Amino acid sequence: MKIISVSNIKGGVGKTTTAAVLAVGLAEKGYKVLMVDSDPQANLSICFMQEQSDEISSLYHVYSGEGYIEDVKIRIKDRLDIVLGDFSLCNADMQFLKAGRLKMLQRAFKRLKTGYDFAVIDTPPNMGILSLNAFFVSDYVIVPAAVDSFSLKGIRLLKETIDDVSEEAGKELPVAGILLTKYNSRIKVSRLLEKSLNSAATLLDTELFKSRIRQAVVVQESQIAKEDLFSYAPNARVLEDYKIFIDEFLERTGV
Repeated sequence: MKIISVSNIKGGVGKTTTAAVLAVGLAEKGYKVLMVDSDPQANLSICFMQEQSDEISSLYHVYSGEGYIEDVKIRIKDRLDIVLGDFSLCNADMQFLKAGRLKMLQRAFKRLKTGYDFAVIDTPPNMGILSLNAFFVSDYVIVPAAVDSFSLKGIRLLKETIDDVSEEAGKELPVAGILLTKYNSRIKVSRLLEKSLNSAATLLDTELFKSRIRQAVVVQESQIAKEDLFSYAPNARVLEDYKIFIDEFLERTGV
């Protein structure tokens, strides 16, 4: 199983959308995929389900030792499962960091009995305990970056965090690439910021993905409808952008 963290310290960059479409796209290709919603805002979960009641188990119960991934995962569709996010994770830094538990998620994955080809983790927009656990267990990181909210400082912090995790884990954690989102080639700022983004990619020892994900209202519509983009708008141009990205990711990583 290959584990992918989708991460950026900046919010509003299409991180959750990228995680959702990547996971569904891999499932559409015949892979068995597990989504893990590690963001306390639970946006990835909300893309697929109505807000869950307190009785439904989530990633919080995995961290708190009240359940295993096998117990809490929920089937979304054929070949696609999810571990739901939870607002209770807002206190994760206070509740779990005291124990220095950077391997909690790693141990949870080791107990997983169901065989998956991929796991896609939607991380929170910070470098707290949830992101650190996600990085510790991951094989690759994908960094979505919206040209209208790009921050080189955020990229530097991400680089420092990944380096620290790599040293602690004793293995390299490669960044598979930076994915440009909310892109409009007709807007001058999109073209101008590509130079800065190329510098950011060099800092992360990676490259920009060739695919550019255009901004499209249909993405928000599909999330409101609780349908994945492949089902809701199979002919949308933004979906074609994502399909190119998924193929490029698979080719770039050789998985």
